[in-house]
Amino acid sequence: SSGINAEYGDIEQAEEEKTDLNKPPLLNIPKELWRIMDYLLHYALEEEDLFLTGGSNMDIGAVRDAIDTNEPIRVSSVHSVAEALILFLNSFSEPVIPYEHYPICLEHCTHFTNSRRILKSINVAHRNVFKYVCAFLRELLEHSEVNKSDAKTLSQIFGEVLLKPYLPEIAAKSTFKKRSLFVYQFLVNDYDE
Repeated sequence: SSGINAEYGDIEQAEEEKTDLNKPPLLNIPKELWRIMDYLLHYALEEEDLFLTGGSNMDIGAVRDAIDTNEPIRVSSVHSVAEALILFLNSFSEPVIPYEHYPICLEHCTHFTNSRRILKSINVAHRNVFKYVCAFLRELLEHSEVNKSDAKTLSQIFGEVLLKPYLPEIAAKSTFKKRSLFVYQFLVNDYDE
């Protein structure tokens, strides 16, 4: 796999970096992703309409600057950080679920055992990012009584971001539903390797 080259770096670099005490100890992911999601875990779990309400361009720029300069993230709205997460995941040259796995993910989107098997076949750097994002979304769902989030909506949003066809015109309505269902499986079922 060619890796995921993002504006902020390469997802596969995380495998090669030395252990950082500011990162989760057992799951190597890009530090940019960890910083954004750590902020959301601390400040956004009880926020309504997370990922549905847009952020301000100024705040999104502030998130990028904070990450680039290794400064604390300071914004007026957690929605800006949520949007920065979506933009970060969308900036990869190859999606979190690599293009080569896209067709089989759609084919098995309603069968969790097969979906787990497919995920295990994806290289560890991509798999770790997928697992980390889904773990965050499951944590968000744990607070759904307060934040009003639901697995269907989150899987629709993140299905578009985590699974993409190589040619965008292939992304028809029928594939939108299948991409959502693939992510949904990992939000409503326990997943551990």
